[in-house]
Amino acid sequence: MIRRGRAGGIVLALLVLFLVFSQFGFFSPVRDGLRRSVALPAHWVDVATTRVIDAFKVLFTVNNLARENAELKTENTELKAKAASLEALKVENDNLYKDLQFKKAHPQMRLTPANVVGYSPTGLYQTLIIDRGSRDGLKENQVVVASGYLIGKVGKVSLATSEVWLLANRNLLTPVILAKTGTIGLLRGSIRGLIVENIPLDTKTKIGEAVVTSSLEGIYPAGIAVGHVVDIISAKEEIFLTLRIENPVSVGNLTSVLIVTK
Repeated sequence: MIRRGRAGGIVLALLVLFLVFSQFGFFSPVRDGLRRSVALPAHWVDVATTRVIDAFKVLFTVNNLARENAELKTENTELKAKAASLEALKVENDNLYKDLQFKKAHPQMRLTPANVVGYSPTGLYQTLIIDRGSRDGLKENQVVVASGYLIGKVGKVSLATSEVWLLANRNLLTPVILAKTGTIGLLRGSIRGLIVENIPLDTKTKIGEAVVTSSLEGIYPAGIAVGHVVDIISAKEEIFLTLRIENPVSVGNLTSVLIVTK
């Protein structure tokens, strides 16, 4: 304890002497040397501290950017999901509106709504399954429409479900009329899409002419829209024209249809 006290006293005395002598000019070189010897390490310590602080700032900035980027990606995904949902809802509303307009345009028809519950297993959309059957008054060959256009007719009927043969089904022949010329033809599916055959060569049809159903076979009510002419196909050796028809209904997006039950 005594030694520690003596050492402390010596240090204190030296410090006092240093403070006293530092006031005199002859002590300036010593004072300047001490300042330089302390200043250089202090400078490097300051530089190192600044670099460490900057490194931590960069690290925190990168971390914040990564978090914000993840949040933006999540928000973007949610917005895309909402946009897709709104688009699907819009399509469904448009189809329902067209169905309503069809009902108003054909008040004499008894229309039974049905939901689409399945498609043909081949994936070619030649048939679809609806959730209405014989208990709902459905029978084979009844007309099926969607968005104001003919899409096919009822095929096999079960108690609670039915199969709908679509216009693209090659086993289905549909009598149709060219709206302007009044010419009758037979519509069927083919590798080129929907075509109308047995049109006389001298028929003055044009691209864009509307095609509607004919009551020729007694199955389809007359005047239901089928589509419009998009191509006229003919060959010199043939005696009939073949017309390619476009039906605007996207069968793959259908969620509901109307069946003409009377």
